[in-house]
Order: sequence, then structure tokens, then C-alpha cells
Amino acid sequence: MFKNKYHINLISVLAVIIMMSAILTSCASKDKDETPPTAPLLTVSSQSTDSVFLAWSESYDNVGVDEYRVFKNDTILVNTESTQYTDKDVSAGEEYEYYVVAYDRAGNRSSKSVKQNVRIADGEDITTISPSSPALTGTPEDPVTELSIQKLARSTVKLYTLDNNFNVIAMGSGTIVSKAGYILTNFHCVGESGRLYNSEGYVAIAITDDIKKNIQPQYIAQYRSGAEELDLAVVKIVSDLNWNSVSPDDLKLVPATLSDSDNVMLGDNINILGYPGVGGETITYTAGHVSGFIDEDGDLEIDWIKTDAVVNHGNSGGTAINQKGEMIGVPTSKIIGQDNDIMFYLKPINQAIAIIENAYEQGASPNLPVPEDPIIDVDPYEGRDSISIYGRIVDSYTLEPIYGAMFVVLHEGITIEAFVDNPQDSMLLSYAETGSDGLFACHYIPNDATYAVVIAADGYWSIAEDDGITIPTGWTDDVDIGDIYLEPDYY
Repeated sequence: MFKNKYHINLISVLAVIIMMSAILTSCASKDKDETPPTAPLLTVSSQSTDSVFLAWSESYDNVGVDEYRVFKNDTILVNTESTQYTDKDVSAGEEYEYYVVAYDRAGNRSSKSVKQNVRIADGEDITTISPSSPALTGTPEDPVTELSIQKLARSTVKLYTLDNNFNVIAMGSGTIVSKAGYILTNFHCVGESGRLYNSEGYVAIAITDDIKKNIQPQYIAQYRSGAEELDLAVVKIVSDLNWNSVSPDDLKLVPATLSDSDNVMLGDNINILGYPGVGGETITYTAGHVSGFIDEDGDLEIDWIKTDAVVNHGNSGGTAINQKGEMIGVPTSKIIGQDNDIMFYLKPINQAIAIIENAYEQGASPNLPVPEDPIIDVDPYEGRDSISIYGRIVDSYTLEPIYGAMFVVLHEGITIEAFVDNPQDSMLLSYAETGSDGLFACHYIPNDATYAVVIAADGYWSIAEDDGITIPTGWTDDVDIGDIYLEPDYY
């Protein structure tokens, strides 16, 4: 069924993983564990002519971190359950690059930590080529005072996404923007595809009243305004958990001060506050710098602020502030590139102003979004029978099943090159993600056609083939293609 397979770089099929991942932009689901641990924050605590002492933060994970793998010059140095390690195999005059990857008990692998480069010199001339950034130490170069961080933390809330049965289906963050109870967050924390997860727009809110406390839901908030294309939304606190109305004066909310994000400059310090959905019972603070800007549509307006400040799962909708304590953006997205290198994106606060003002105008009767009826096109597969394809994806070295691998079938006529150049959801005919047993099942694949196939998993070389599957005319039986072998990319 498969012809000779060829490997393509993981970055080339990253679009598959991005579009398939339910939590790429960080509302953390409570369903089966498909979420990797957050990336550790690595620092070089000390070094000498004969050793380097490494320490890193504990990763967050809902199942639990099983181990950390410390890499030195892209080779595994040690597997450990600890959050520190002393490398004594160093030589004067040599340079070393370190990073750490966390693995959870379900086999999910985190992104790499920010890399630390160390040069071992003779005598006292010991230098770090890339010193720990403020994102790793949690302390900016010009630190926000302890008192202001405590105060600013009160502007950040934990947001619980609800379905129509008021079950918590995901968690994220939000920022109080008005004493009247208005909270700015990401649209993907309240809905998707023009629909709200709770048809009446309700979410639950926990106010940060103690930074060391495991806070719990206290209030019900309701959708007031949003723009899905910007991934921004505003909700308003309307009652306590017993549906008793609440007075804004009684809430004693501390709103964030909004800044002009057009004044943000390259290299400016950024401080992030939010609630990571995996292990984020208490508020989390990270820091870093402005790494760049993106104008997606070429209209001379900045659409994204890039930063090296860590935005963990669940931090979506949280608070990004400058050194004056003013809000400049909304933590929104984590982009994973080649070799799991990472970059974090913020939505500039200026893009939220119109949405906030519209929320104020809604009053007590919100204008909830009404999903448009889908446009019904002619089905190109009409009249054909369809089948299901089954199989198992395994590690080519250990033969162990790979959890979280993707098997993707593109629409008839869509080539791998076309998909890589301009990946779109409409190009996907069928896809499946493997469970802990490595098994997958792709359904509703019409016969009388040949389809391109992509098989990808985090930490493995991907397989892509334009003529991956051919289903003859009249074929109606489901097909079990057996084991598919992926080669680890770190061997």
C-alpha cells in the first residue's frame, strides 16, 4: 500500500501537528492526557574549571513528570528525576551547549528548555556565552518590585471553560480590565468556529486573592464581546456560583492598567502572569524580552509581539506587562519550530480596545455570536463508497507503540508540497491520533482515488508520501495496514 517512504524534516510537517493539537494555544483540556509537560527553565547555577552545575524548574504536568533528560551538545547526558545535575566531564577551553527535556508518565515529551551555552576557561576566566535570560530566572534586568508584582497578580484570574452541562472542559487565564467585572481573555478559551462552548456564554472565574493559594472557582461570568479572528474575547462577572447577583463594589477588583502597545520596542522587558492549566493551581510568573514583531497582513499594524518569556499551557488570556506595570498584550500562542525550539506570541493590547469598548456597550443583555450555517458545496466524493484504515505506529528501534502520533490523509489531488507550502484545514480529508497502544483509525476515506499521507510524531522523523494510499474502484472493505515504523530524531 505504501511505496518507498521518505523522511522530511519535522518542521515541514509541523503544520499537521499544529492543526491537529487541541491545546496548542494553551487552554488546557481535562480529557485524556495528550498534553506534554511544560518546558523546564534551565539555568547554569555555577561553574568551575572542572564542573558545571545545572538547575532547572520543575515542569508542570497533569499526570506527573516521570523524568528529565539533560542534553549536552545534542547528546543525552543523563536521565534523572531530580531538577539539578553537576556535569564533571568538562575540559578547560571547551564550549558546551545544554538543554533539558521533560517526559511525563504518559510518554509525552516537553519542548526543549532554552539552551545554555557555557565556555570553560582556564583559571578564573570562566564565562557563560549565553547567560540565563530573565525568562529563566524569573527576574528581569530591571526588576518589577516585589510589591508591584503582588498587586499586578490580583489583576490576573483563572478561567474555567464550561460546556452546556456546566462541566469544566478546559482552563485558561484572563485579565481584569474594569472594576465592573469585565475580563479580557482569548476567544479560544470560550469558544471556537463561531460557537461558544457554553451556548449562553458562561464561564467560571477564580480571583487571585492569595498568590500562594490553590484558588477555586468563585464566580460565573458571561460572554460580552469577542473577535475570533483576533483570538480575543471579553466576559463579565454576573453572579456567584449559586447564581446570586454580585455588586461590582463588593468584588473589590483590581483592574490592569492598559498601555499603548504601539510604544513597545525590541528588547523591552516583558513580565507574564497566568495560570498554567497543567499543574497551575497557583499563579505563575515568568519574564523575558520583546523578541520581535509580526505584521501578518501587511497593513503596517503589528499583529503579534514575539517574546522569549515562557507562556505555559493555560496562560492563554493572561497578563503581559511592561516594566511600568502596564498591560501591553495578551499571552496567546506557543509556536514550536525545528527541533522543538520555541517562540511565544502575544496579542498587542491595542487590538483588544475595540472589543473591550463593545463589551461595555452590551450591558446586561449580551449579543451572543450566532454561528453561520455552513456553505453546502458539491461533494466531490458523492456516490463513492468509503472505508476505514487501521494501523499502529511504533518506534523503529524499540518497537514500542508511540503515543500521540498523527496519521493524516490529504484530500484527493493535494500534494505534500502544496500542503507544506500553504497548510489549511480544508486540505485534510481524515486524520487520527494514536492512543497509548499506538493504534489509530481513519474513517470515511472514499474509494477510487489515491491520497497523500503524512505520519508524524513529536521526537520522530516524519514520513510523507504523495501516493501513500490507493483505494481501487469498488473497494468496500476496511483495511488494516499493520505497523508503521518511525525513526527517533535524536538517534
